[in-house]
Amino acid sequence: MRANLMIRNLKAQGQDFEWYPTTASMIECVSADIRKKMSVFNEDPLEKISVLDCGAGDGRVLEALTNGDRFAIEKSQLLIDAQDASVITIGTDLMQQELITKRVDVIFSNPPYSEFGGWARKIVGEASAKLVYLVVPERWAKDELLQLILKDRKAEAEVIGTFDFTSPDADRPARARVNILSIQLAYTGTLHHGGRSQGLKTDPFDKWFNENFKPNASKAAHGNLNPADALKNQVKQRVSHGQELVAANGLVQALEAFYHEDMEKLLGDYTRICELDSGLLYEMGVNTEALAKGLKLKITSLKDAFWRELFSNLENVTSRLTADTRKTMLDKLNDSTHIDFSAANVHGLLSWVIKNCNNYYESQLIGLVKRMTRQANVVSYNSNEKVFTHEAWRYGNQPDIERYGLEYRIVLELYQAICDSSCGLSDYAGTLLNDIATVANNLGFDTTGQNRAQDFSWESGKKVNFMFLDHKTGEEAVLFEAKAFKKGTVHIKLNQRFACKLNTEFGRMMGWLRTAQDACDEMDVPMDIANEAFGSNLQLTANHVALLAGPERNDIAQEAA
Repeated sequence: MRANLMIRNLKAQGQDFEWYPTTASMIECVSADIRKKMSVFNEDPLEKISVLDCGAGDGRVLEALTNGDRFAIEKSQLLIDAQDASVITIGTDLMQQELITKRVDVIFSNPPYSEFGGWARKIVGEASAKLVYLVVPERWAKDELLQLILKDRKAEAEVIGTFDFTSPDADRPARARVNILSIQLAYTGTLHHGGRSQGLKTDPFDKWFNENFKPNASKAAHGNLNPADALKNQVKQRVSHGQELVAANGLVQALEAFYHEDMEKLLGDYTRICELDSGLLYEMGVNTEALAKGLKLKITSLKDAFWRELFSNLENVTSRLTADTRKTMLDKLNDSTHIDFSAANVHGLLSWVIKNCNNYYESQLIGLVKRMTRQANVVSYNSNEKVFTHEAWRYGNQPDIERYGLEYRIVLELYQAICDSSCGLSDYAGTLLNDIATVANNLGFDTTGQNRAQDFSWESGKKVNFMFLDHKTGEEAVLFEAKAFKKGTVHIKLNQRFACKLNTEFGRMMGWLRTAQDACDEMDVPMDIANEAFGSNLQLTANHVALLAGPERNDIAQEAA
C-alpha cells in the first residue's frame, strides 16, 4: 500500500522514472550470492560491506544488502526523501556521474528498462567495485557493446536468478522477465579483503585515461604528485574573488559554475599536453603514468576542494551539533567527497544532512543529560516508586532509574577540570560546558556569538557566566554559571527555565512524558514553560539549510533557523 501511494505521488509530481521496486525474492537472491562469494570464516559480509545502488528508489535494497556504508544515486527527490537516514545520496543522474572514483565493495542496479543497456554499459565499464549486480531484461545477452566491455574488464556475467514482476511480492506488477547478473570485477582471492576495490582485474580509470588522452610519451614510474592543498587554496580564492556571483545566484549555484569551469580547464590542459610531440615530452621527463596519476589525483582533489568549501559554509547546521556529533557528521560527509559536484547532488546530499542532523539533535540531548546524571544531580518523578540510595551510586555505578530529570544545581566529578595556572580549563570540561550551550541553543536559548569555554580566563573556584540572548526582553541573560576546581569537580547552576525545558524534552524523548501536562504533574514544571518546552528541540527542514537556494530564499531560511 505504501509503495502504491508513492507511485501515485511520483506520477503526480512528474518523477516516475520507471521505478519498479526490486522484490524481496530478487534481493534475497543477491544477498545469498554476496554471502557465497565474500564470506570469510563465520563473518557475514552483509554486516560491513559498502554498497552503491544506482537508481536506489526508496533505499530498500541498500537496507537489505548491508549494515555498512550505504550510497545511492537517485533522480527522484520524493524517493530520496523516503530513504533511510543511513543512505547517502551521492548523485542524482547516473549519466552525469563519474563512477570511476566511487570506490565501494558492491554496486547494485535495477535500471529503467527503456535505458537498461546504457546503464549496464556505464556501470560495468566504470565501476570501481568488486562485484556488480544488475537486474536486466533477458535480452541483455544480445547487447554486443556490453559483451565487449565485459571482455575488456576481464569479467563474465553470471545469471544467478530469473524472475518477473508478476509475482505476489511485486509492489508494481509488470510483464517483464529479468535476469539477475552477478559480475565479478576483482580476483576471487581479494573479494573478502577489507580495502574497497582491492584486487580489481582492470583499473577503469586507466582505460578512461587512455581513451580520452592517448599521451605520446613512454611509460615510467613517477610519484610524489599531491595537488590537493593547492587546489583547496585555489577554490577558496575563487569563492573570495567571485562574491558578486555568489550574491547573485547563491553559494551552491556559484560553486557549481566555478567547478565546471575549473574541471573544463583541467581536462583542456591535459589534452593540450598530450598533443605535444612525443620527443619533446620525453625530454621534459613527462610520461604516461605520470600524466595519468597526476590527472587522477587532481580530479579527486578538485571534487574534494569544492565539497569541503560547501561543508565549511554549513555553520548554521553544524553549529547546532555537540563536539562528538559534529565530528561524526563531518567525518561522514568528508568520506563522501568524491561525489561529482553539482547543484542536484548538493540537494540530494543535504537531504541526508537534514535527516541525520535531526536524529543527532535528539540523541545528543539525551546523551548530555545522561553524562550529567549523578546522585546529587537527579530529581525523581513524583510517581517514581524506586528509592535512590547512596550506596547504589558508589564506584561510578549508575543505578537503573525508572524516570528522572536533572536538578538545576549540578556537581560533576571529572578526572580533571582545572589543569594548572598555565593551561586553565581541561579540554574535556570545556567540551562539556560548550555542549550544554549548544543543546540550550537548540531549545531556544540563543547562544549565537556568545563566549564559549575557551574564551574565558579560568581559575580554580572562580565563577564564569555563560550567556544567551533573551528574545523576549531583547537583553542578555545568564544561561548557566560554572565553577571549575583543581580537585576535578565542576559546579554548574542552570537557568531554571532552561533546566525545565531540558528535563521536559529529555522526558519526552525517553518516552516518559506524553504531554506537557505530564511534565507539570511529574516534575512540577510550570504549565506555561511545559507548553513552551514540549517538542521544542530543534528540527531542521529544507529551509534551515540556507545554501539550498539563492539570496531571496537565503533570507527566509536564515530567519527560520
